[in-house]
Amino acid sequence: MQNKENKFLKILIADENVQHRNTLASRLRLLGNHIEIASGGFHLLNIIENANDFVPFIIIHEDLSDMSALECILLARTNNDPEKLPILFISKDKSKENIDEILRNGASEYFVESTILQPIVESIKKFATQMKLS
Repeated sequence: MQNKENKFLKILIADENVQHRNTLASRLRLLGNHIEIASGGFHLLNIIENANDFVPFIIIHEDLSDMSALECILLARTNNDPEKLPILFISKDKSKENIDEILRNGASEYFVESTILQPIVESIKKFATQMKLS
């Protein structure tokens, strides 16, 4: 999952579930990615706004204590094109209405939470490939 300059991808994870966050971050680090952790919605937005280098992926897991996931996505999308900043959202919620709302408002992919992380890894690979072509 390296980008075209052979640098590792930078992935920003916003997740207050420590076990889930650490498992996901460890898996992505083992694949050679640089992982940054946001402790909440405001922290996530601050990292995006002040990033000196490009943050190519965001993963948001559920609502955060200081901001809803939908609000995080909408605010992250304010100045960031979906093709340049994919946002992957993970939730336990399987309802079609909520999935549609999250996707309609700027999430690139929606994953129903699972112990299997491979679909997320595959999605990151897919977006990395698309970003190289553009």
